[in-house]
Amino acid sequence: MGRLWGFAAALALVVGGAVVVACGDDDAAVPASRVEVTGVWARSSPPMVSVGAAYFDITSPIDDRLVAVRVTADVAAAVEIHETVKAHSDHAGHSDHAGHGAMTMREMTSGLALPAGRTVSLAPGGYHLMLMDLVSPLREGDRFELVLTLEQAGDLPVTVEVRDEAPPPN
Repeated sequence: MGRLWGFAAALALVVGGAVVVACGDDDAAVPASRVEVTGVWARSSPPMVSVGAAYFDITSPIDDRLVAVRVTADVAAAVEIHETVKAHSDHAGHSDHAGHGAMTMREMTSGLALPAGRTVSLAPGGYHLMLMDLVSPLREGDRFELVLTLEQAGDLPVTVEVRDEAPPPN
């Protein structure tokens, strides 16, 4: 009887575990392959410039968040998610940058929200990826890999094409 009880308990654990896995929340995560990333490019950079920028359009089928980006050490030391915003002014109306309407960049430390089914564009003058401490200038025609990390969907590798101008819209 002891062996039969042990076998029944083991079988219950296996079947129970399978049921828990099968009944998981399908909306909680999607595979990265279901996230659509198009128009991936980086602007070519002049010599002696240590930063670069990369852009693309991204659409997730569920609410998600781009939380990190990695690049290999032979391209840049790090990648940060940034947005371009209007420069702040003090209470007297003086801008902290010369000129009216000055723009500045700031890191999005909590990531970039990706609302379900809506395309989020990373483009010049808006959201973008900053490539920090470039190993060498980005030259037109070069290609390199980035790995986008999404909070729900996980890692998504993309190939970046270096261009002088944005690619034409799809």
